Amino acid sequence: MRHSLWQSFRFAGRGLRVALASQRTMRVHVALAVAVVAATTWLDLPASGAAMLVLAVGAVLAAELMNTAVECAVDLRVGRRDDALAGRAKDLAAAAVLVTAAAAAAVGLLVLGPPLLVRLGVGVDALAMARAGTLAAVLALALLALYRPRGGSSRGPRGHLP
Repeated sequence: MRHSLWQSFRFAGRGLRVALASQRTMRVHVALAVAVVAATTWLDLPASGAAMLVLAVGAVLAAELMNTAVECAVDLRVGRRDDALAGRAKDLAAAAVLVTAAAAAAVGLLVLGPPLLVRLGVGVDALAMARAGTLAAVLALALLALYRPRGGSSRGPRGHLP
């Protein structure tokens, strides 16, 4: 069945509403996006910096939506059963969100960091501080991704592979 362009937009809007209503991480990403837009406006960034931030924010939101779609499709197929491959698919989709969010955080620190520090009157080299912050954020995310709690607790029917 073919849908009109208007119907396609309505379906997409419904998907956004469902994601916002059901996914805590989507709400967190949207809140951070609002903060980035506010900072961009407050700092009066040039169009090039604002464009980089819009692309970064859009990539994170799109990755989160794709992650949710993968989770729904996997759950539809395997239900509540333990399935190692289903768990791997979910973990990979979640990792895509993590990588995208880390890259967006780096872009945010590099684009927003220097003008923010200047606006706050911090007497240090703003660009060096933004780069150091970016490196620290990337390292923190890498450590978080590599961290494995002791005891190997099960997380339900996702069937995580070691």
